Formats: sequence, C-alpha cells, structure tokens
Amino acid sequence: MTEALLGRNEMVGSRYPMWVDRVIFILAIVGFVFLNQYIWEQISSTWMQWMASVGLAILLLIMTEVSGRMIQMLRVNS
Repeated sequence: MTEALLGRNEMVGSRYPMWVDRVIFILAIVGFVFLNQYIWEQISSTWMQWMASVGLAILLLIMTEVSGRMIQMLRVNS
C-alpha cells in the first residue's frame, strides 16, 4: 500500500508494458508507409491522394490509441 496525493491508501499495481505500445506504434508507421504507397497508386487525383494520406494517418493514430486503451483495460480487469 502507498499513500496517494489525496491521502488515500492505494495498492501499487503492475507496470504498464510500454514496449508493447511502442511496437504497435512502430507497426502503425510501417503500415502507413506501405498502405500510403498503395493508396497513391490507386488514386489519380493529387488532391485526393493527399486527403487519403491525412485520413490514413489519423486512422492509424486512432487505432494505436485504442489498442493502448484496450491493453490498459485488460490489465486492470485481470
């Protein structure tokens, strides 16, 4: 047990596996590179290519954030 900032006694849990989060983020970057090349080959309009690239980047960042939250949720429930 440890004392928190508000004077509560709380149990110290296990550490969050940051390496898993980093691996998922690196995989998202690698996935972006390959998926972005595929998207640019499929779309002929330059404007749409850039919009698809931005959308893909945002989607992959959201997916990495959701995966981190799921890991955190699974660790709390176990």
